[in-house]
Amino acid sequence: MRKVLLPIDGTERSLKAVDLIKSLYTPENVNIVLLMVREDMETMYSEKELEKSKAQLKSTLDAVAEQLPNYTVRKKVIFGRAGDQILECAEQDEIDIIVMTKSTKTGWSQRIGSVATHVVKYAKCIVMIVPENIPSERSAGNVLQCRHLDDIVTLSGQVSFKPSSCLLPVQAGKCVYQITVLEGKLRLNHCAYDPDGSTWSAPLPNGQPEHYDLKQGEEREIRLEAYIGFDHIDQIEVVNPSMTALLKFHYVARFESVDE
Repeated sequence: MRKVLLPIDGTERSLKAVDLIKSLYTPENVNIVLLMVREDMETMYSEKELEKSKAQLKSTLDAVAEQLPNYTVRKKVIFGRAGDQILECAEQDEIDIIVMTKSTKTGWSQRIGSVATHVVKYAKCIVMIVPENIPSERSAGNVLQCRHLDDIVTLSGQVSFKPSSCLLPVQAGKCVYQITVLEGKLRLNHCAYDPDGSTWSAPLPNGQPEHYDLKQGEEREIRLEAYIGFDHIDQIEVVNPSMTALLKFHYVARFESVDE
């Protein structure tokens, strides 16, 4: 049985490695170690801050592990330099293959370009680099189109050239979204199509809320009813309201018929 080390940061790009592992190995043929490395320990001045940070990372690991049903998964959170800690973990756990992506989020994680180069150069086992593909389709206005019913999404700030908003999966009828904000702040917009000007600004029926605001560490179940108007189904949009800070959140979507 192979032992696979999967370093992740919770972004959609890093989760490409999860899809690759599932396509290559069946649950009975592999043991997986999920690893998250945080590099800003020197900025934490108390044990309380450290424990809070660990809890946030463990929440992300739990969400990723849920995408590997029936697989044997062990989760690890480590503070230190990403490249060195990946290599040390691989050696301690006698890893056969390291699967990682070429790119990761900025901020507290070191840029993965140098991390991947370091790991490939010094690893004593096979290192498999997942191609850096665009993880989601994009619609007009540089908006990510989320396709999965269970996913972790990272959105840049408003001043970034990268997407700062995304569209969640939607279906006509009752929609339920379980949202957990892992980092930053979030606004969820329920948008109906207005044929006058072809905009998504029509009033919602039945007095439904148009906006839901959540902050870091908050988890909420949002129930709403999506309609089709003028041949356009409602849009469920998530926006990062911050100008510069990243937003990272985990969502689970499910749908019910209107009659239920």
